[in-house]
Amino acid sequence: MRHSPLRCGRGLAAVVALAVSIGSAQTNTPQTILRSTSQEVLLDFIARDKHQKLVTDLRAEDIDVLEDGVPQKLRSFQYRHGQEEPAPVEATSVGAGARSVAAPVREINLVSLVFEALGAEDRREATQAAKDFLANELDANTYVGVFTLNHRLALLQQYTNDAGLLNKAVDRVLAGAYQQYAKDTEKEVARLNSLGSNRTQLQPLRPGSAEERGPADISGAHGSFAAVERRMAAVSIAILSEQVGNLSIDALQRLIEAQAQLPGRKTIIYFSPDLILPPEQPDRFRAVISAANRANIAFYTVDPSGLDAASNVRISQIRGRAVVRVEQDPGAKQTNLKENLRSLAESTGGFAISDTNDARVPLRRVMEEVRSHYEVAYAPTSTNYDGHFRRIEIRARRSGIHVRGRNGYFALPMIAGISLALFEFAALRALDGQPAPHAFDFHAGVLIFRAGPEQTECRAVFSVPSQALHFTEDRESKRFHIHVGFLALVKDAHDQVVGKISRDLVFQAPAEKRAEFERGEVSVTLPLSLPPGRYHLEAVANDTDGAAASTRKIAFVVPAAGALSDLVVVRSLQPGGEERDIADPLDLPAGKITPEMKATISKGTGGAEGIYFVLYPGANANPDVRIAVTHNGNLVSVARANLPAPEADGSLRVLTGIPFGGFDPGVYEVTVSATLGGSTSRRTAIVEVQ
Repeated sequence: MRHSPLRCGRGLAAVVALAVSIGSAQTNTPQTILRSTSQEVLLDFIARDKHQKLVTDLRAEDIDVLEDGVPQKLRSFQYRHGQEEPAPVEATSVGAGARSVAAPVREINLVSLVFEALGAEDRREATQAAKDFLANELDANTYVGVFTLNHRLALLQQYTNDAGLLNKAVDRVLAGAYQQYAKDTEKEVARLNSLGSNRTQLQPLRPGSAEERGPADISGAHGSFAAVERRMAAVSIAILSEQVGNLSIDALQRLIEAQAQLPGRKTIIYFSPDLILPPEQPDRFRAVISAANRANIAFYTVDPSGLDAASNVRISQIRGRAVVRVEQDPGAKQTNLKENLRSLAESTGGFAISDTNDARVPLRRVMEEVRSHYEVAYAPTSTNYDGHFRRIEIRARRSGIHVRGRNGYFALPMIAGISLALFEFAALRALDGQPAPHAFDFHAGVLIFRAGPEQTECRAVFSVPSQALHFTEDRESKRFHIHVGFLALVKDAHDQVVGKISRDLVFQAPAEKRAEFERGEVSVTLPLSLPPGRYHLEAVANDTDGAAASTRKIAFVVPAAGALSDLVVVRSLQPGGEERDIADPLDLPAGKITPEMKATISKGTGGAEGIYFVLYPGANANPDVRIAVTHNGNLVSVARANLPAPEADGSLRVLTGIPFGGFDPGVYEVTVSATLGGSTSRRTAIVEVQ
């Protein structure tokens, strides 16, 4: 289901374009209108009889569609079977004022195979299930892409209907390693068990581990948990759940947004033994379901573990008890990781495949539903887009028919053709405020990296001093959290919206770390890809718990060419994990860079302050790079840069060690000059030492 549906197929070019752009968090479109009036809902559904056979002869008068219990007037009703059709062909019209809809020459069906949190045994089961699915003959109009989700969404195979290429991509999934989260959680659970004994101990919870997941009953155990230490360890598990839950939700949200503008029925087959959700943000899960429903995307979840249901439920219950405030915390119910998978599938019109060691039959049903489904369109009777969750129900008037469809969506306006998330809705209201709010310091900027004639790679950076935000403390659990959302609209030289980027963040930590946290910054860096031109960014930081917001507007130019990136003032360098994100220009072998947007450094501070930049030498094997620092027009230092080994893409990621913390107070100008093949590129940054 989506709004203002695009009904004509764009063919293979659109499918390939989707696969290439899947890593971007923004959506670029010439559409510029923020719609708050009536929006059309496009809804597809599946009908089966009591023998689980597809029902293909329904008519409009055979169903009722209700939204929040109110019957909706259908504008069109079609049965899509994915076969080539002549154009134009009129759809069945329903009621007075109904319109004709031209059927596409060919319906495009997109299927995404996504693998997450799989250990050795689960990977074998999941990849075999995926191959069983691919063994069903792919129609000419069905395109399949292969992804892994391990800290980030990675593309293994662009959308194609070449079964050979798809099977090779599935084979590559077997080489995956389970997440660092699994190792951290294992360590914390081991700590819980070491604090004392209980007849029902926790087993290491390893998303992706091949080991048994059930609890081990320990006979002859004695002693008890140390309450304080147990609570501290449980808090650690809760924080880890928050981190990995946000990673999963973010990646799924990006996949949904990337597919939202494409026509046809979109299917995501999600292979994972469980789905971890951020406990402190229960609304994020519903927001993902809403976004999938509005984008016409159905999830089918596949649990490859093959464990019996009792074991799955029991370990979920025990894990729930390890998380603080299970009885009181509204997010605690999300610790039933298997139920999360089922809810994701059933809420988006798909179904869950679990508790089985043979997924071939249900996967054949998935392929049937990829190819054949009903589609209806209606304009909601309610035009109040206030963020309320509208529940959808589809009822069959004929007996013996089971109808399965999407369960609803958040009633939110759209911008640049994409519906807003709940936190974006609140942020947009702040951005539209008169006068523009400025409740606290807020810094924003756009960093230019690899420039290209059609698209230039950028990073948008947002930063707020932590102490400016509202801290919510829980005395019982002795922890605190802050909740801040960032949203920015990218507008071109004609003041038209060409993109939207956003992120909703919740941080939590033990209460004794509050003072340390208040001295820091809450910052986020988001990918942004734009064609060359002049732009301005209208950004807002919304303190959700503090009911306060600040806005910022900046102008920037995106070049069409250039061998040198912007200069980045480094605020901190976080040690890298097991797996780098090579596509992120701020991720280098030494760690992940957090930019300093204030460009202000306190004298005498240590740390990793310095200047960072990326050089794109192309065929020039020996670039000459000089770094000069001046103060009040006087040269302080000049040196030739020591260049690191090139990355796989040929770029050189250079981190300097300029000791700004030891400089006298004042304003300094840093200039990097890179000479390549007879031409010189220069970039300058201003740094103030206080």
